[in-house]
Amino acid sequence: MPSNTAAESATEESASVEPAASPYDLGRARPMQGQVPLISWVQAGALTEVIDNFAPGDGDAWHACPRRHGPHTFALRVRGISMEPKFQDGDIIFVDPDVAAEHGRNVVVRFEDSKEATFKQLLIEGGHQYLRALNPDWPGPRLIEIDASATICGVVIGKFVEC
Repeated sequence: MPSNTAAESATEESASVEPAASPYDLGRARPMQGQVPLISWVQAGALTEVIDNFAPGDGDAWHACPRRHGPHTFALRVRGISMEPKFQDGDIIFVDPDVAAEHGRNVVVRFEDSKEATFKQLLIEGGHQYLRALNPDWPGPRLIEIDASATICGVVIGKFVEC
């Protein structure tokens, strides 16, 4: 009596066959890491201390964050052209208040005299901190020294571009 039928042999062979190569690099795809609220720049400016987890209704919408993030992470819609070409008006940035603000990182900052936050690159040089607009054609000051009146609300950990 034969040990395998034709059907069993075909099943065993197909079980050892590797899947066909995909034209898409699915191995590099990152799983989403959870939903975060899209909030306003005024709400971001009000974040002066670490806040509790956001709950439904805290944001205008919720977005899947492509990176690992802390429980206080939020999203903002970029306004203006100061951070072009890397960040365009309308892009959504993910901001994590639990990440350390280091030289060269993009940060969201609130000044005491403003209700809204701003978004710039943080530069640290010789014990001084500066905010820099990335747009080389920015008509305003490209470099602003920050002092104790500034509060860093969080570090940008990713962005989403709508098609």
